[in-house]
Amino acid sequence: MSSGMHYFSLKFKGDNSYHLNGERLKLKERIVNIGETADCDVRYECKGNRPEYYAAIIRNDDGSSWRIVKRSQYVSISIQGHGPVGYAYPLKDGDIILFDGQPMALAFSMHDENSFGEDSWRNLWSWAFVGMFAATFLALFFLYHQLRSNGITVEDVKPLEESILLLKVDSVHRLLVHQGKEKLIPPAKVLTEDVQTGTAFLTTDGKLITARHCVEYWIGHHLDLNVNVADLKEDDIIRWAIEAETFNQQHPSDSMMQLRVFFSLYDHRNIKKYSFASTDRCVHINTERDGVFLLSDFSQDYYWRSIRQYFIDRQMEMDDILWIDSMPEKGTIPLAGLDVIQQIKKGTRLMVCGYPQTGIGDKRMIPTEGVLRYDPSIDYENLFFDSNINHGFSGGPVMVKLGHDIMAIGVVSRVDSVSNGLYKWAVPVTEVKEEQR
Repeated sequence: MSSGMHYFSLKFKGDNSYHLNGERLKLKERIVNIGETADCDVRYECKGNRPEYYAAIIRNDDGSSWRIVKRSQYVSISIQGHGPVGYAYPLKDGDIILFDGQPMALAFSMHDENSFGEDSWRNLWSWAFVGMFAATFLALFFLYHQLRSNGITVEDVKPLEESILLLKVDSVHRLLVHQGKEKLIPPAKVLTEDVQTGTAFLTTDGKLITARHCVEYWIGHHLDLNVNVADLKEDDIIRWAIEAETFNQQHPSDSMMQLRVFFSLYDHRNIKKYSFASTDRCVHINTERDGVFLLSDFSQDYYWRSIRQYFIDRQMEMDDILWIDSMPEKGTIPLAGLDVIQQIKKGTRLMVCGYPQTGIGDKRMIPTEGVLRYDPSIDYENLFFDSNINHGFSGGPVMVKLGHDIMAIGVVSRVDSVSNGLYKWAVPVTEVKEEQR
């Protein structure tokens, strides 16, 4: 029987760039995330290059009480200064939650649903202000589009069409590597339905470039960190990825589990040109900045590898990029150097090319124009742009025109969740390294 406690509040004791001392946050959701990423309900200051979830506050099924569940293998949690908390801890009214290495504590309080409606008029005025601000922003945004100068056009990128390819994932295999010897783990996952597709492009120096999540498509998945692994189907790719990462976290370095992805490339006429496996020696993938999460499964430790926190935290110097050296043919798309990218200004018109996800049978390359929304001279790692693109454009080139030269400055990665999909992100092409992994 519910006791009527349907929501809780957190009062911030201490301060940082996101929350002020004494600020109170009221939360009614079933799961509330605490951590460094931008989509956390309670956000702490990010001090390193591995933004992550610290913990979740989860409501019990009857709605009467709450518990805190640990999600980070790196940050310890304590209650009232005692700890560290293991996997989970029941919260009581008045508890003080502290996180190792963070200056801010959280005072936890439970409330009756009857008191949830207080300050409603204040909230109404807040929403009215937000609405007026949004209307002003949209008006200025429209005016800016009308006044912007000419730049790259569809005609400029037509000669590059043959260098922009459709990427299709064919199958995924598991293998165990021990002291250099490989052993396949049956069964394989052959993708004949819901085929994962994206875009890739050939450069003038003989590289093929795409977004990593077009090939290893699970790394950007929005996984519920409270997932019960046993509930996932045996052939679920997400389960395979969890099991592989868990094995690699718990076993010595001379043994590792891999997911091998076979993928094919097609030209604009849907004619197959190339086929590769993600574990081929020519395929280069960095994993140095991947995030590894400890999942909240009480049966045993599970681990999950993802780059999604970079999507959310707007850090584009990340590992959502894959490239292949020494292709059989050279393309027609040159890559911009760092010196060129830093000369490009906010507001520059750009062109994004890709294969929108409308079905393999009727794929065709589509160019769509946009505008750069961040000044690379301030921070070249943040390539935000607005453009009418959707699934399938990932991995495609973001191109600009400088003088008479057309060149790629970025690789399409993700839609920006913070801006409600208004902006998109590109990984700068400077992330393509000459050296092998």
